[in-house]
Amino acid sequence: MSRSFICLLSVTIILMVAASHSILFGNHFHQQIIQPKVAFPLLNSDPETVSKVIYTNSLGEFTFYRNSELQWVAESKYDYPVSPKLIGRIATQLADMKLIEKKTRLPERYPQIGLEEPKSKNANSAAIRLENHIGEVLAETILGAQTQYKTALSNKGTFIRTVNQAQTWLASGTVDLPYNPINWLDRRIINIEPEAIKKMVLLHLDSGSFMIARDNPNEKFSALTSRGLTELQEELEKTFTSSVSKLTFDDVFPRNERGASSIGFEIVISTFSGLEIKLKLWKSDQIWLVTLTSKVDQVVVDGNSKLRSDKLNERFHGWDFQIAKWKAEKFLTMLHAAP
Repeated sequence: MSRSFICLLSVTIILMVAASHSILFGNHFHQQIIQPKVAFPLLNSDPETVSKVIYTNSLGEFTFYRNSELQWVAESKYDYPVSPKLIGRIATQLADMKLIEKKTRLPERYPQIGLEEPKSKNANSAAIRLENHIGEVLAETILGAQTQYKTALSNKGTFIRTVNQAQTWLASGTVDLPYNPINWLDRRIINIEPEAIKKMVLLHLDSGSFMIARDNPNEKFSALTSRGLTELQEELEKTFTSSVSKLTFDDVFPRNERGASSIGFEIVISTFSGLEIKLKLWKSDQIWLVTLTSKVDQVVVDGNSKLRSDKLNERFHGWDFQIAKWKAEKFLTMLHAAP
């Protein structure tokens, strides 16, 4: 047996052993090497300890915090309540993020992945800082562009950068951050479904008033007008009843902050369960505002309506709500189109 053959055989055996080792243990070692790190360990350990969120983008810096009643409110919006599920979702999404891969350290390339300075004009990035009740920072980062990628962790990723650091990363997952701080608020005003409405009394200072009513949810509404009692047209009925279904605001102000104004429109909605809502609408500095109060009919009231009325008054008390022009015009059209 020649020496060259022995050498070749030895090399072959070594390669076969190495290949077998790779097959048996290679995946394990590979996973150990690329095992992603949790991006925000303190937040990941307990996301529910978040008590303050500072959010910065090209519109400015905005603070949201948990008040003494443990309710999330917006500091920059007169401590108005924040959407109840939003903060929890943001905290969870950040807590679940993993660092996947290092990216650029060059500032001139930051705009390509949406990681420019958040306060700069037309910036696509946003900075977010989460603190607990003693001011300890649980997470702080700049969030950039989102991207599609395929790993066992997630189908989507986000480019991130620690504040005041050059290194950027691709992290797993995404964070749903409303750009405009108004969209962090709980923008619900009222939601009365059409089938729940028993009676609506409408009043306009210039064009008088009228009432629509019915005895049960399966009946059509009748309208009481100067010409007597008439059946309400189906299209008008839909316009009337849908106006107070899923009504939301565009902005909110402390009561009477917008100055004195005359009431342009008033509507009282009564439900079959005994709930009664009074809505006043007026125009101030080219914007439409509504003020609401709630009470219950002591004759037909049930326990749930009393509880709901109290909760609605908690929401309404002390606030004027700005609504979109088309919503205000819908209310006014109701009066002009009335029989």
